[in-house]
Amino acid sequence: TTQVSQLIKLMGEDYMSLKDIMLLFNLNSAKRFRENYLTPALSDGAIERLYPDQLKHPKQKYRLTEVAKEWKSANKNL
Repeated sequence: TTQVSQLIKLMGEDYMSLKDIMLLFNLNSAKRFRENYLTPALSDGAIERLYPDQLKHPKQKYRLTEVAKEWKSANKNL
């Protein structure tokens, strides 16, 4: 989706918290962000969790997968 593409383009190499990623988009609604960006990106395999077995871990963070990094590198001009 367009949102997943935007997420890949804006995220760096390191793990980021939900709050940090939302700041990249200037978004305030965590619910809407999860629905439109985070969940689709996880489903597409574009991002991965720091604690994959603990979905509601208080220090949960996310980073780009290798597939997303390759896509980002190949689509720098888009």
